[in-house]
Amino acid sequence: MLNQSSATPAPLDARAVRPALVVLLALVFVVSLGYGVGLPLLQLYLAQYLPGATRQTLAWHVGMLGGIYTLALFIFAPWWGRQSDHRGRAAALTTGFAMFVLGTAMVALIPSLMAIYGGRLIAGAGAAAIVPGAQAYVTDISNTEDRSRRFVLIGSASFVGFLAGPAFGSWLAGPLMGMPAGQMPSMVNWPALVVASVGLPLLLAVRRCLSTTKPILLDSGSVQMTRQRKRFVAVSMLLALLASFAAGTFEVGFSLFGGQTLRLPNSMIAVMFVTCSLAMLAAQALLLLPAVRKHIDHRWVAGAFAGSAVALGFAALVPDAAALGLLIAVVATGVGMIGPVLSYELLEGDRSFAGSLLARQAAAGNLGQALGSVSAGTLFGWNTFAPFWAAAAVLLLGSVAALRWWGAARQAERQPEQRSFQAEGERQTREGRGA
Repeated sequence: MLNQSSATPAPLDARAVRPALVVLLALVFVVSLGYGVGLPLLQLYLAQYLPGATRQTLAWHVGMLGGIYTLALFIFAPWWGRQSDHRGRAAALTTGFAMFVLGTAMVALIPSLMAIYGGRLIAGAGAAAIVPGAQAYVTDISNTEDRSRRFVLIGSASFVGFLAGPAFGSWLAGPLMGMPAGQMPSMVNWPALVVASVGLPLLLAVRRCLSTTKPILLDSGSVQMTRQRKRFVAVSMLLALLASFAAGTFEVGFSLFGGQTLRLPNSMIAVMFVTCSLAMLAAQALLLLPAVRKHIDHRWVAGAFAGSAVALGFAALVPDAAALGLLIAVVATGVGMIGPVLSYELLEGDRSFAGSLLARQAAAGNLGQALGSVSAGTLFGWNTFAPFWAAAAVLLLGSVAALRWWGAARQAERQPEQRSFQAEGERQTREGRGA
């Protein structure tokens, strides 16, 4: 295993930590906001460039625009991780966020369907650098206790941004002017324009507030991860993919179920997702407590998978909006707490090449979410409850994998460190007796 100190730069001065954290959280929030800010208005937006298009055609383009953004996240995240490790966190974050701002501005300002696709691709490619880059930066400047707390804050900033995006976009493009969003076709590009405008001064703050210190890395060709480390990393990627697949499946499935089966208005579905998101944030806040963190192990992760799977088993019994909202809250809380734990545990034993590893885990999650979203749309057309059954099955697989594979791999990786601590304790005891 690599020496941890070989991949960790000198810690920042305490006075520089707070502004750096504020900027990192702002980057994560704005990128997450930018993903969802135009979703409620996307069909209206596309109708300007596809006159006479059917609803099916517009829906297809909506799906493709979401898919191309997610695909860019999956493809570019590992590359950004390597750049973060070798060229520095600040350089990767600055360049990635600049690409995100450029792509978002293209969507807002260039009246062309091709420009919309190109802008989403560029924005997604740049956004791929942000969350894993922010986590890697936090790893460099944090001790073990602070790292856990700051990882949760980054996850919360991402989730709040994703939650606020659709609501902010709908409000800005219509009700702000005292009219329904659907009657304001000339303003549907405003949300993307606002996000790009906010991103410009934030881009300047990145260069000012983030340290340009590079991680001190050994030549990657001269060192190898141990077999235990490789196994633990691989199983962590698998769990991230399974959790995100289930999340993507039930998000799309619940939206379709609420709208088409229960005949709920879009506003009601939005309120339910807001409520469950607040519940998830409250649950993630528990991870900030040391008393909670010290009890998190493979059994806890398996329980989070299994609990969400059991909740999905009640989907067929949901009679109304209140029951659906409660079910969404339970499932989202369980699944949403898995990601921060996996990211934290990935670097608990060894922080070497943190940027690359966190980016690979993010890529696995992005791939899982994309596959889950696609499968939900396909399965719902076959059977109303099929997306929930699929998500439950995947979550149960994740529970088994956490118990049998992730737990064993985690323990095997910790054994050299535990033996080292034990040997040091025995040495001190012998010295004490000799004295």
